[in-house]
Amino acid sequence: MGSTNLGLITIVFFFYVISNLQSMVHCINNIQELDDQIRSYAARANKGRHTGSLYELSLPADLTDVKAYVVTVRNSMFWRKGANFSGVYVPPMVKTMPYAKRIAFVYETLGDHSSSVYFRLPDNYSFISPVIGFTAYDATNTNDLKRLNLSIEGDNPITIKFDPYVPRHQRREIKCVALGDSESLSFSNTSMNYSCATTNSHGHYALVVALNQKHNTRSKLDLARRKWWWIALTIIGISVLLFVVIVGVVKLVRKKRFREMERESEKSEMVGNIWIGQSRMPAATMVRTQPCLEYHEDFPSSNIP
Repeated sequence: MGSTNLGLITIVFFFYVISNLQSMVHCINNIQELDDQIRSYAARANKGRHTGSLYELSLPADLTDVKAYVVTVRNSMFWRKGANFSGVYVPPMVKTMPYAKRIAFVYETLGDHSSSVYFRLPDNYSFISPVIGFTAYDATNTNDLKRLNLSIEGDNPITIKFDPYVPRHQRREIKCVALGDSESLSFSNTSMNYSCATTNSHGHYALVVALNQKHNTRSKLDLARRKWWWIALTIIGISVLLFVVIVGVVKLVRKKRFREMERESEKSEMVGNIWIGQSRMPAATMVRTQPCLEYHEDFPSSNIP
């Protein structure tokens, strides 16, 4: 009996561990699934929280690159003051459709890794800020947060601020991008203080920079200059090498001709050999100029008495 209970406990514990592992390794495929998961965490965290306070959500370990926050406001307060939390400013006198007594705003900040995983940019653009998203929910029933639509007018839009993420050397090339759920992209110019403006009730936004064509042109010119510089150095090196080879060949030819002239001169003057005793000595075979007396004197004959 005791062994049977132990076996049942082991089986239950085994299935419990497997279910936890499956939940831990659950992979989020798109941004819609991520929003739904963050909404479920926001619904749990919204219970018993104070109205008007911003709370950071405790997300699972596989979302360490994502930060999420939730704040709940009353509709009357939202109508008078709007909302200004986590870099997203919603102007006052905005109606919700449908009407909700309490509104929960959920904010997301996707780090560099998550931004590139959930959203794809064209090859000629690059993120320079995290992706910031926001969504308004009906918080009247905390167990089921339903998405709300906001009546935003074009002359008084929602603004998303990116002040900490704007590099000074790229401010002239910065664009806003609105990232849709269906991988749609919409580029626009930044507003004052490098903020993005929108009339949508929810969405994801970021700052991007277009790759500078002038910079690419300069890079190509630099590469071309370097190429021609190496070509010129190669030509100079080959010219110097050819000059050295030619000088060496000329010297060898002159040296060879000089040796041939020496051999010819030696052949024109034949020198023979004679043996004197047991020694071999050089001796000329002929004399070019025969000796002769320049004048003769008659010597008196001696008379011997």
